[in-house]
Amino acid sequence: MSEIVGLILIFFVGSVLLTDILLLFFLKGDSSKDIATCLFDETNLPRVSVLVAARNEEATLSRCIESLLNQQYPADKIEILIGNDASTDKTEVIARSFEKERSQLKVFNIDHDMGSARGKANVLAQLARAASGEIYLITDADMSLPPTWCKAMVAAFEKDTGMVTGYTAINENSLFASFQAIDWAYAIGMMKVVSDLGMPVTGMGNNMAVLAKAYHQTGGYENMPFSVTEDFQLTRAILSRGYGFKQLISPAVTGITLPAAGIKGLLHQRKRWMSGALQLPVAIVAVLGLQAIYYPLAVVLIVFYPWSILLVAAKGVVQSWFVCRTVRLSALPVKIGAIVLFEFYSAIISLSTLLFSLLPSGIKWKDRHY
Repeated sequence: MSEIVGLILIFFVGSVLLTDILLLFFLKGDSSKDIATCLFDETNLPRVSVLVAARNEEATLSRCIESLLNQQYPADKIEILIGNDASTDKTEVIARSFEKERSQLKVFNIDHDMGSARGKANVLAQLARAASGEIYLITDADMSLPPTWCKAMVAAFEKDTGMVTGYTAINENSLFASFQAIDWAYAIGMMKVVSDLGMPVTGMGNNMAVLAKAYHQTGGYENMPFSVTEDFQLTRAILSRGYGFKQLISPAVTGITLPAAGIKGLLHQRKRWMSGALQLPVAIVAVLGLQAIYYPLAVVLIVFYPWSILLVAAKGVVQSWFVCRTVRLSALPVKIGAIVLFEFYSAIISLSTLLFSLLPSGIKWKDRHY
């Protein structure tokens, strides 16, 4: 290997290490804020509408709805809207059974597309048309939210805030799930840092709150170009209208979702995310691209320069430290064993995702192809 090529590899691998060091340095918890800057407080809690898109979620919907019905929020100021997206299982039956018992829950059958919206974006577009809240809380049917979720998300809104995103963790029911949980923690921790630095990336479509006024100023999903990353599309539309954004990591806003089922499901999930990531600012795309090709570059570097394993090991230590700090902000337990093994998983998945994304096949999401 020529000396110039070697220096280039060292530069790229070192850049990833430096990025993780900076992330670790800038990661902070959510500090208390001046009550004068809050848009809402205990004396004027707004009416909120919880929007849930559900497609073939018979295994998880009850868990989600029960967590929403147990919110520590005035019952007369919360409505829960479930959009049944042409489900072929018992999703509608389950949702209707709750509707009969609780007046604040309403079920809508989504049987047509509205404007340019498709899939989940179409469901949310129609639920937003029916919603009466000042704040739209958006989550997925496979999520379980803490009782504090509604109030904590609402409390984060300040006078210029248009969107708030909470923290999503994975139900760690296997080692494979634990690896996914670490992956999510790293990604959300990164989004927290850049958001706090004034460079927000995207909301999380399974754990976010949107000011209703801001949403309708965008024209709604039905008037946005269709994207399989509907949360990113909405974030960009709201930010473009001058609203602020907040990424929270705390126990009060930590929702639990299910892991992707198997490698194939995970690769389709990542391919969908990558389609949105490519629309990010160039600097952030460059950082993500560097992360994607890091492992192949690191292997080549170690082969020709064995001492560089120290550089790679340092990167692994700093990244693990960053993940641990992120998870601890949510008050969830840290599984050290999974974190130690995570580098091997990440190397395999990063390369697999890169190759899978290059395939001409489309994206499969909720039993639909895009």
